[in-house]
Amino acid sequence: MDKKILILLPIWGREKITKICFDNLKELQKDFNIDVLCIVSEDWAKLEAFKYGFKQVYASNDDLGEKMNIGIREALDYDFDYLMNLGSDDIITKDLFKCYEPYFKDELKMFGGTRVTFIDSESKEIKKFDYKMMIGAGRCIRRDVLRSVSKGVDLYDKGLVRGLDMNSQSKFIRHSHTEIENPFNSIYDIKSVNNIWTFKQMQGEKVTFDKAVDGLTTKQIDSILEL
Repeated sequence: MDKKILILLPIWGREKITKICFDNLKELQKDFNIDVLCIVSEDWAKLEAFKYGFKQVYASNDDLGEKMNIGIREALDYDFDYLMNLGSDDIITKDLFKCYEPYFKDELKMFGGTRVTFIDSESKEIKKFDYKMMIGAGRCIRRDVLRSVSKGVDLYDKGLVRGLDMNSQSKFIRHSHTEIENPFNSIYDIKSVNNIWTFKQMQGEKVTFDKAVDGLTTKQIDSILEL
């Protein structure tokens, strides 16, 4: 994969889970042209981003919409081909990039997966769900499209508490909207009590732990079990 991907990663709380996310991205950097821009609101996150060699920008967590806007504005100061959205409680696998390879090659404007695997950090219960529409985690936007759409316009409405993915995505619908039904377990969302949406609120089919973590490494599985 010759495309350069900048992953935009807003962070708040969930320090142990965030470190699992950081370890995942650091490992992926060995095989893919990935850079990470963290939007930090807490001192510990600032220090961890520095330790991992990730880029960072400070933004208050008081207004989530504006926090994301600050991240977008900072991102556009860097060189990349695609911006990928991700949460600091998300894990993505190499299979995701294998699935995305033809879409990067064809230089599609915006694309993303529809499936996600939810893991409850406390009970270790797991749900798998296909939204049949593009989700925010793993969504990729070509740089020139991002710049064009965001020119003079906030991609996220200020004052948002939830629904940020759909809010920003609505700005891009007329440009491009390619949804990918990725057959792999390649996007994992680790839920905790600090999430806006809890594990119990999420839709999906409950599956056994061993059948849902086939895309994760042994180290990642051990880290999740130790939460």
